[in-house]
Amino acid sequence: MITDGERLKVLLQGAERQILLCSPFIKVKVLRTILSVAPELVPVSIVTRWRAIEIAAGISDLEVLEVANGRLNTELRLLDDLHAKLYLADDRCLVGSANLTASALGWSGESNIELLTPAQTTDSDVTRLLKRLETAELATYTIRSEMEAKVAALDIPVLNERRDIEGEDDSHRPAWLPRCAAPDKLYEIYRNPETTVVVEGTRQDGLADLRDLMIQRGLSLMKFSAVVQDTLLLMPAFARIIDQVPQGVIDDGGIALVEEARPDLVGQDAREQWRIVRDWIGVFFRDQFEVAPASFITRLRPR
Repeated sequence: MITDGERLKVLLQGAERQILLCSPFIKVKVLRTILSVAPELVPVSIVTRWRAIEIAAGISDLEVLEVANGRLNTELRLLDDLHAKLYLADDRCLVGSANLTASALGWSGESNIELLTPAQTTDSDVTRLLKRLETAELATYTIRSEMEAKVAALDIPVLNERRDIEGEDDSHRPAWLPRCAAPDKLYEIYRNPETTVVVEGTRQDGLADLRDLMIQRGLSLMKFSAVVQDTLLLMPAFARIIDQVPQGVIDDGGIALVEEARPDLVGQDAREQWRIVRDWIGVFFRDQFEVAPASFITRLRPR
């Protein structure tokens, strides 16, 4: 079966007037591969986002600026709140979930389950997105240097599991899932690491989760919740569970998902881990999902 990466190559090879690559996460090797098939004289606009935590985690590369600047008629632009993925060649485009990373495009040993589907540039949603992308600012070496300083200031190790996003072998490590059994108290633990609003073991688990998620200091409650939500979607095991929620996940199904992600957890341990994951979904994804109290099914929130 053709990978999304090969499908994207085919799209770009046929460009005659313009190419747009819109992806929150871009790895430098993947960008070089993609640009290598683009017709040499066709202008290319690349829109991405740079966040210190994501650069530190190795999910995106600052070196994409050199790649863009090294190609004729190519520019790199930044949009901090970018989530959309869109790839355009003239009047044809692909939209979906795949970033410009090896695992997203099917070019790694452990690829993600992604989707790129054709769309019309005249579609209202695409038109709105293209208009929003016009506000992206031009990436410069000054901005890059500032971002490098922010990454250095984090003073945190690269989280090993996130290497899986690029397909590196880290299979000996258990997949990350949250430990804190009181996610509704996580902001209080974040705001005051010495808080006594939860028992000591839960507080320690919360601090461990905050370290693993690499949440920067000084965020408001609203920004904290948004950053935690974004970061959870970067964690492969948690993201795979979230992918199943729109279909509805009863507790037995959730336990099975936990056991699939963490074979080291069985019986009561797996049940407790699912309860924790379920509560995290209820807290940090409450705008999208709900946990129905009668059946404890985790599902899309009714509109």
